[in-house]
Amino acid sequence: MSDKTELEKFPREARGEIPGVGDLTHRPVRALARGLSLLQLMNRLGPVTVQELSRQSRLNRTTVYRLLETLEAEGFVKRGAISSPLWSLTLAVRSLSEGYEQRDWVTQLGAPVLGELFKQVVWPTDIAVFDGRGMVIRETTHKFSPLSRNRNMVGVRWPLLTSSLGRAFFCFSTAEVQSSLLEALQNSELPEDARGRDKAFVQSLVKITRERGYAQSVDETDKGISSIALPVCSGDQVVASINLVFFTSAMTPRVAAVRYLDPMRSAVRQLEQSLAQNSLISDLSAPGPGEEGPLS
Repeated sequence: MSDKTELEKFPREARGEIPGVGDLTHRPVRALARGLSLLQLMNRLGPVTVQELSRQSRLNRTTVYRLLETLEAEGFVKRGAISSPLWSLTLAVRSLSEGYEQRDWVTQLGAPVLGELFKQVVWPTDIAVFDGRGMVIRETTHKFSPLSRNRNMVGVRWPLLTSSLGRAFFCFSTAEVQSSLLEALQNSELPEDARGRDKAFVQSLVKITRERGYAQSVDETDKGISSIALPVCSGDQVVASINLVFFTSAMTPRVAAVRYLDPMRSAVRQLEQSLAQNSLISDLSAPGPGEEGPLS
């Protein structure tokens, strides 16, 4: 008889663990790690002396000099004028992050969050981002949940005004964002976007959803399937949404909210905190044209 618990039978992602961490097949390259550490320090400190970098990094000054000269040769840092002892980042460091998009951070930060949530709810959950046409699922526990009838959900796009993921994104966005989204919906020829032209419906949807505190959908995107959803925010900007999916015959959205909204809110807070800590919204710290700025 197996000694594994029921949860341990699921893959590591579903248990809130990140595959690969702690399973290194090669020894880390220490010089590379030290160079990246200096870039992070310079991003935090701004123009800085070798002495200060040595003190903060706990590396001797000779090592710091060698690392800085290597980074300078690659175009990522520059030394000050002849009379200045300061070293600073160049705009080239932005090339390290410009390809890092919402789908990347949602996958990286969302997988362990959904894994922890899965332990508490068992029903499948998704994280989705808006891609210009609808809400695209970037991470999911459908493939692990015994209560899911759809296993392959990553990449699936749901409508903005009929899915709980879309409603959470739309209804909790700012008025300016909602206006832009509605303009796109009103110009869309897709039948699922037609409600964007119904002003009374949209106003009622936003009012009720905000008063309720979460979005819901009942049999609107898939017959026999209901869901509730919450927005994931960075400041006043909604950047994603997270849902919980269940059979319509199993419970109402109100019952689902009573049972599962607290762990969902905890998951959202965890994701928002991770987002803030990792500074992955590039426009929060991006320098203007021609400026020497922090590593975005």
